[in-house]
Order: sequence, then structure tokens, then C-alpha cells
Amino acid sequence: MSTSILLERQYAFLGAGIIAGVFAERMVQSGVPPGAICVSDIAAEKTQALAQRLGVRAARDNREAAATADVVFLCVPPNAVKTVLEEVRDVLRAGALLVSLAAAVRTEWMEKSAGAGVKVLRMIPNTPSLIGAGMNPHCLGRWVTASDLPLVDALLELFGETVRVEEDRMEAITALTAVGPTYLFPVLEALRDACAAAGLDGATAQKAAAQTMIGTGRLVLETGRGPEELKAMIGTRTLAEEAARDLFVQAYQAAIGKLQAASARLAASWQAEPRQE
Repeated sequence: MSTSILLERQYAFLGAGIIAGVFAERMVQSGVPPGAICVSDIAAEKTQALAQRLGVRAARDNREAAATADVVFLCVPPNAVKTVLEEVRDVLRAGALLVSLAAAVRTEWMEKSAGAGVKVLRMIPNTPSLIGAGMNPHCLGRWVTASDLPLVDALLELFGETVRVEEDRMEAITALTAVGPTYLFPVLEALRDACAAAGLDGATAQKAAAQTMIGTGRLVLETGRGPEELKAMIGTRTLAEEAARDLFVQAYQAAIGKLQAASARLAASWQAEPRQE
């Protein structure tokens, strides 16, 4: 992976919470100079904590951070996106790329609040992005052009794998990818603890459980064969598969329901006419 195109840019993170920390840390680990990253948050203590931990610059407010950046990450809660965009719209650099990490907020809404011509990349991250192993689906706003794609692709590659989907399908895929680790961590924890209870030390049990999960995923991806076929390769089968299937389907359906409900609630706040230029 070449990060050269990323080294030519200045970055701002509007919001200094957990996901901003994941992304900023990954960028610094990958060679982006800490001085090229500026962070801001309504809670000054979060700004200072992230700046001190990673050596990035701390801004007094969102406007100061956004004004310095070629790439602006929106790391605020979905219900704060409209307010933050209206706050910074008149200081955004010409040609700046706006990267939204906010669930349920459509690109067209952000374009309306940020102003005509603003380039929007909507990506919904998951926590493995910290180690460059995320699965971060994305879609593009209408002002993103072919000349922007090298930067877009380099950013996405930095954090792991991605797929570009139609915006109407974003909730469907992020109910799997963004929420997905919460489905898998309890499975890993249960298998680790069961193995440890059978006499293995905890560290070895955890490594065995995690690698089994990693290897199973790679087996599907690298063979191109579905789980229905691959599970037949294993003679011993002790899982109540239908019950497990129902459990995960219900969890996924609950997640997509919450995302769709959030999108419906947020839509109302973008119904007003756009502010005049």
C-alpha cells in the first residue's frame, strides 16, 4: 500500500471520541505525520487527550480545525452532523473532501448543509480499522469526481477492506459490518472461556479461538466457497445450527431496524430549504 498521496494532505477530525481516535491512530501508525492532523471536540478535554496521546494538533473549535484541512473527517454523532456542517461550511477549503463516519446520514443531506460542490465520502467504519483490517463500506456524493478517486481509494485502503454500494443499501450492509464485531466478540469470549475451563491457559485459549475465527473467514474469502459447502468438510458437528442462525439473524434485523429508524428521524432535520449562499 502506498501512502504517498496521503502524505501530501492536511487532515481534520471534527470530534475526538473513540472512532476519531481509532482513525487518527491508524493514520499516524501508517506514516502520516502527527502535525498534519488537527482535532477538535466540543469537549476540550477530549481534544487535549487525543492530541497528547498521538502528538496531533489540538484546535480551539471545529472552525479552526476545518479551515486547515484538505480532508475533514466528521466524527460526531449523527444528530450533530447538520449543526457542525453549518458551523464550518464557510471555512472549508475549496476542493476539500468531507469524510463522514456518521451512521444514517445521507450524502445528499450533508451536501445540502455544507454547500454546493462539497465532495462527500460516506463511510461507516468498524473497530478493526485500528489495525488496518476493517470492513468499511462506502458511497460517494455527487460532487466526487474521477480525479478524487486516488485519494479516496488510498484513504479507504489505509483502514482495511471496503465495498462501494448504492446509498440506499448502506443501512443493510452496515448493520453487518459496523455492528458485526458485537456479534462475534461474545462467540470468541465463550469459546475462549470454555476452552480455558477444560484446562488450557487463558492466553492460549484466546489465541486459539481468535485464530480459528480469522482462519474460517479467510477460508471463505480465499477459496470462494460458501460456508454451506465448507462446513461439510468437518466431521464433528455439535452446534445447534438452526438456533445459532436464528440468534444472529435476529441480532442483524434489530441492528438494521435501529439504523433505518435513525435515518427516518434524521431526515426531518434536513427538510428545511438550504441556506442561501
